[in-house]
Amino acid sequence: MVKITVYLLVLMSSVVLGNETKIDDLINTQLGKRHTPSLAVGIISNGKVIYNKARGYSDIENKTLATIHTPYHIASVTKVYTSIAIFHLIEKKQITLHESINQYLPFKVINPHHPEDKITVAELLNHRSGILDNEELYLPYWSIPKGDPKVTLSEFLKSYLVPNEKNYSRKHYEDASRYKVFDYSNTGYALLGLIIESVSGVRLDEYLRKHIFTPLHLSNTGMFLENFESRSVSKTYTLDNGHLIFKGFNGYPDYPAGQLRTSIDDAIIFFTGYLRSSIKPFVLSNKTINLITPMVGDKGEDNAYTWYLKKVNNNWYYHHGGADLGARASVLIDVKNQNAIIAFTNSDTDLDGLVKSIDSIVFNE
Repeated sequence: MVKITVYLLVLMSSVVLGNETKIDDLINTQLGKRHTPSLAVGIISNGKVIYNKARGYSDIENKTLATIHTPYHIASVTKVYTSIAIFHLIEKKQITLHESINQYLPFKVINPHHPEDKITVAELLNHRSGILDNEELYLPYWSIPKGDPKVTLSEFLKSYLVPNEKNYSRKHYEDASRYKVFDYSNTGYALLGLIIESVSGVRLDEYLRKHIFTPLHLSNTGMFLENFESRSVSKTYTLDNGHLIFKGFNGYPDYPAGQLRTSIDDAIIFFTGYLRSSIKPFVLSNKTINLITPMVGDKGEDNAYTWYLKKVNNNWYYHHGGADLGARASVLIDVKNQNAIIAFTNSDTDLDGLVKSIDSIVFNE
């Protein structure tokens, strides 16, 4: 019996080591392409971390190597963290999923095409609120990095959503022919951030730090550049005439939708805790985790909040991606088997191929 156990342990170790080498090779191949300065990858299998590495340059000009502690801009994956903060307040019974958001905001948000209808927290979480993004207004922030926003979240959203304010338009709301269908809304997630700020009395980044980042010991995660030493944050690079260019650090007035920076090590800690919430206490209860991301059946019924179902090779995951100027992020979690693949890069490199290859190596043997 002892010999069999030792043999199995040696066999498992060799399999893990072999997979690690294959993933190293995948990353090195990608880094060999001129348009990918660095990659950070984390893998969780059966609730355990089996891969956690960062390679390449976080700062090309100063030859700064990326490490597992380097904060990357994760763009729309930020929404996962904003959602967690919302559910933290739900657990504290300070917010209700299916009540009107106007109970929690400092100003009224009313769809002018449906003034009698209410918009709920749940609808914001699932991009079914009827609130739209004005891409023309957002484009200067998306295309020309401006760093941390100079306007408060409340000021920006009031200007955007309230009649007679500077940036208001009836076109910011879906009309009768397209009412409350799925329509991806960064503005909706900005509103979730404002709800957190209004209910808690503190800025979103402070709430996240106190109730999520600090309890989980996430020391390289933050919403604003002011939360970091400037040299520690990975620069974001975009390809311009064959050369990688750093145009500045991204930042937006709707920051709860896409401005978070975190390291691969912190992300591994966060998502390991999320997946193991039935075994070890997390910042949310396991009951709430199951509400956000219920077990996925063979048919792939999508009843989740914030996340999207995605089939990779033969496996179903909950997925959220992020894409901004010089930044890409991809997170896939399998809550049933406690597996996850996390990948960050400081460029416009598409991560789908890398993630698919990793899944094939680790979870499709």
